[in-house]
Amino acid sequence: MKTFLFAFTGVMVFCLSCSSALAQESSGGMQRPVTQQEIDRLKQQIDDDTRTSAEGIFAYHTESGDLNNRLDFVRYGGRLNYKPGSSTAFQLTGTRTNYFPISDVFNAQGTNLTLGVQTKFAESIEAHLEGGATRFSTDTWSINGLATFRYNASDQTHIYATASRTNVADSLLSTAGIRPVVGPFAGQLVGQVMENRFVAGGSTRITGNFDVFGEGGAGNRAGSNVPSNFFKTIGGGVGYSIIARSDDQPLTLLRAAYELNYFGFDDNRFGFGGASLLTRRGFPIPPTLIGIDDISPAPAVSGAGVGGYFSPQNYVSNIARLEAKGGSTNGLNYRISGFIGTQSYTGSTTGLAAYGLSATTNVPITERISMPVTYFIDNFGPYTQQSLFATVAVKF
Repeated sequence: MKTFLFAFTGVMVFCLSCSSALAQESSGGMQRPVTQQEIDRLKQQIDDDTRTSAEGIFAYHTESGDLNNRLDFVRYGGRLNYKPGSSTAFQLTGTRTNYFPISDVFNAQGTNLTLGVQTKFAESIEAHLEGGATRFSTDTWSINGLATFRYNASDQTHIYATASRTNVADSLLSTAGIRPVVGPFAGQLVGQVMENRFVAGGSTRITGNFDVFGEGGAGNRAGSNVPSNFFKTIGGGVGYSIIARSDDQPLTLLRAAYELNYFGFDDNRFGFGGASLLTRRGFPIPPTLIGIDDISPAPAVSGAGVGGYFSPQNYVSNIARLEAKGGSTNGLNYRISGFIGTQSYTGSTTGLAAYGLSATTNVPITERISMPVTYFIDNFGPYTQQSLFATVAVKF
């Protein structure tokens, strides 16, 4: 799976001050009487925040690319969310992922188990911590982790910092790794690249309808027979809320935004030398001869080093985004975000088109069962990818 720079990221949301549920009219800020509908919704929110739940997880991903780069997958599993109180929740997540390159001869699997906790240290300070491990069919393990801290300085200003360790799922090489039979890496694992990242950012509303946001950070990527590769990233923009209304209306938010994003790596590790599934001329290599590609694994002016992940020296995107969300009294809600703009990166022509769409809906089946579904597509970097995520959540 390619690195999704523009797609929505799923996050656990903590219960904020209950007083925020008693909204004011968005036009003029006049106080209005609290309706029975709002009281019922507030009761439901409090009930949801203190209720243990279980989720069934399903994901499907597909993308463009050649035998080395394309990596489709199907993921399934479950999560238990145990909530002993309104301020703390514990999660246990188990998933199985089946990876499908173009040739099924190279199919791989990964089984992950992750433990997590999210808590509020104070009314304005929240934290989310995770730690887990993945066992791959290449007889190897990887360790993943996450630590996010969020400070809500006010209803308008939010600051966060995140440290994470994740698998770089750009290709079969970077995800599960490959064991060449011959060549410079004969009998050794190549790939299974892990990313260590730290970012900090925030957002604030500067006027009634305008907001600004930004994020910056750095990290490195390294794997088996893939040396460490330092990267830096920074981005931000400004948004304008065209429509902002109280909940349970067909359209509660319509927002336009401009975003500028940049990242860059020290080395170009978008190569497969010594572990390529294709020859120099692009012909498939038999599994028993992996390693005879005769491509240098070291980065150079004439070619990328082994790593199997998109890593230009410089990447810049300028995009315009439009997002909308809304809901209804029966609990059905949606959020749609689309962007269009330009992207340019080292080794490409300037002014390439950048576009993407993300759509999420939460479908209530019964009072205790719901089904959130998310779909997105984008053309980040040299490839186009799309994903479908679905869960079935049951509250106890």
